[in-house]
Amino acid sequence: MLFTDAEDFNSTLLNAPIGICILDADTLVAEIVNDKFLEVAGKPYEAIYGRYYWDAFAEARPYYEAALAGVIQTGEAYYADQVELMLIRYGEPEMIFVTFVYAPIKDKAGKVKRVAVWVLENTRQVAERKREEVAKNAFKVERDQLYSYFMQAAAGICVLHGPDLVYELVNPAYQQILPGRELSGRPIFEALPELVGSSIQEMLLKVYNEGESWEMSEVMIPVSEYEGGPTKERYFSFSFQARRDEHNHIDGIVNFVFEVTDMIRVQEELLKAREGADQQRRVYEAITSGTPDLMYVFDLEYRFTYANSALLTMWGKTWDTAIGKGLRENGYEEWHAAMHEREIDHIRATKESVRGEVAFPHAVLGKRIYDYILIPVLNEAGEVEAVAGTTRDVTERKQMEQALAQGTEDLQAINEELLAANEEQVASNEELIATNEELAIVNQQLLEAQQKIEDGEVALRMAIESGELATWFLNEKLGVIEASPRFNEMFGFKPEEKVSYDAMLSQILPEYRQMVEHAFATSFKTGSRFNVEYPITGVYDGKQRWMRSVGKFVADEKQGNYITGVMADITEQKMDELRKNDFIGMVSHELKTPLTSMKGYIQMLQRLNQQNKEFSAGMLEKANSQVGKMTAMVNSFLNVSRLESGKIYMDIQEFDMARLMAEVEEESRATISSHVLVFNPVKTMLVNGDWDKIEQVIHNLISNAVKYSPAHSMIEVSCFEDGGMVNVSVKDRGMGIKPDDLLRIFDRYYRVEGSQMFSISGFGIGLYICKEIIQRHMGEISAESVFGSGSTFTFSLPLIDME
Repeated sequence: MLFTDAEDFNSTLLNAPIGICILDADTLVAEIVNDKFLEVAGKPYEAIYGRYYWDAFAEARPYYEAALAGVIQTGEAYYADQVELMLIRYGEPEMIFVTFVYAPIKDKAGKVKRVAVWVLENTRQVAERKREEVAKNAFKVERDQLYSYFMQAAAGICVLHGPDLVYELVNPAYQQILPGRELSGRPIFEALPELVGSSIQEMLLKVYNEGESWEMSEVMIPVSEYEGGPTKERYFSFSFQARRDEHNHIDGIVNFVFEVTDMIRVQEELLKAREGADQQRRVYEAITSGTPDLMYVFDLEYRFTYANSALLTMWGKTWDTAIGKGLRENGYEEWHAAMHEREIDHIRATKESVRGEVAFPHAVLGKRIYDYILIPVLNEAGEVEAVAGTTRDVTERKQMEQALAQGTEDLQAINEELLAANEEQVASNEELIATNEELAIVNQQLLEAQQKIEDGEVALRMAIESGELATWFLNEKLGVIEASPRFNEMFGFKPEEKVSYDAMLSQILPEYRQMVEHAFATSFKTGSRFNVEYPITGVYDGKQRWMRSVGKFVADEKQGNYITGVMADITEQKMDELRKNDFIGMVSHELKTPLTSMKGYIQMLQRLNQQNKEFSAGMLEKANSQVGKMTAMVNSFLNVSRLESGKIYMDIQEFDMARLMAEVEEESRATISSHVLVFNPVKTMLVNGDWDKIEQVIHNLISNAVKYSPAHSMIEVSCFEDGGMVNVSVKDRGMGIKPDDLLRIFDRYYRVEGSQMFSISGFGIGLYICKEIIQRHMGEISAESVFGSGSTFTFSLPLIDME
């Protein structure tokens, strides 16, 4: 690029899209500074232009002064690519990422006359890249975990990758379906050429290209067990689902498959057996339907397993109402039924036939005389498994002797045919019995599993009832609360009454209502555990009770996130605590009055004894100090009592945190000379709160930093805005806090144990009071520490939007 004069050159630099600052090589004074450089630096023009470079960037001097000096000495440029740098931008320390160059500008003799500082901020790009890397790693971990589950699954599972559908994962169950094939790393249509041109190929490609899932059951696919082998008709149930990457793009297919060939074969054989049994029955009916004789078969439990149409007509029954029933159920008189049962027992024991005559009523013809024969039906082992019978009406026998003889021969022939038919029927029955036995076993297992589930539900219900707990469920999307009758009872509602979320909140005392709503909102926002205590007033009985609700957040994208939990009545426990706090308050007030008088007397003596000996003055000073400590202790106990009884007064007003921090700084510097206090600049930030209570919290944190850090060490106090909140932090270089102690540091009366603590006074209530004050301002308080290296205590308050 050619410049016509210096003015064109300067204009180009000032309007460049990257930050540029030109320094005099001898004085390091900034001669040119463009707007982009000021934007990256976060400093005003007059703070850089015409100033010594390292005065404007003192915070970066320890890290890059040598590099800049090296450029001037060697004439070689210095490059820094996406380095992390702490700059004071707009009056606040801030960590940013920048790419910059110290480029020498030489004269004709080759001497470095100026240095051009070229800078480009990369903070947003670096942050986005880190977020992408975290998301990508999380996605990979989740996918690896899922693949681990796949490898252990009993079902056949494979993952096909890319448009060529290459086998990426094959679990053992899937490989067992195709034991003679190499699958991993090969395209599916190369490893299974039988699928080329089939509907399965079309389905796979459609799932990959369109993302639509497919499921099919009991599909016949000709496929061989090993590559190149003969194909067999095999049956499979399977599903194809599109797999998506971290950008929700389809990059493969997940296939779940079950081979059901053996099950299909069994079903076919069972169907054939049933068809055979039905065919035998039809033959049997064809044989027996044309005869007036009664033909039937008993099992060994005296139940009819067959009866021909003539017998059914005589009974006046149908097949469905007669078969499977006993003699008495089919209308036999007691003597008649008992006789045949004895005959069946005899046949079973002796394997011999029984013949006789009997008279009994016919449904149409009235009382008739019948000749019958009962014969054993033997199985393959020669054991009796049924009894077949034939009965003929022989009422006219005496008049028809000759016809009867011929009829007996015919009857014998029919019996022989019946026996053959029975043998075939028995074979079919054996298969049906075996199937029924398997079904009975499965049914028993289902009954046992159901009983275990019912037992578990009963145990859980009994545990909740015995603990007098109430259960509740709050859906975030619907804003509806579902609860047990015990919940209604605690709130004073009727047991059957439907309670809305707003109705439940309205029964909570006003001073606690916002706290409960805040706890619900926090749990839904962060997924944290819900655990609050609050007083309520019964709807109908007007009684005041204390409740403790504990719940767990559950994420549910389909039905809506919800919190489910239990609630207990802690009224008695709370009353005990309030009585204890009343006692503490009473004792504290009783102590405070004489202590105040004593302190006044001591201060009066100090003034009267100014001319006395130095020893007396020293003793009075120590006495006054001890009285001050006891007064502070009593005030702390009084604050605890007021907090827990809900009687502490909050004077909520709008004020500027910058003014409060200025007052804290002035008081701290006037009273603390043992440590180096650093108060970072504070800009105007408005909050709603109790000035005195917030000031008390800050002084408590600074006092703790003084107590727990060595003399002459630095204590840094900051107040800054972050995410719509005002944050105040106190950082020391003291002994630090162990991780186990850090978890309980805000608990009431909690003191850290250790040899270093013996010389430090306190009752473990200061930080507890701080926590309660901040929470009643709808804020949060936390602590960070590395044991042996110091601690940082931070609290936050909602910022008032000044727009």
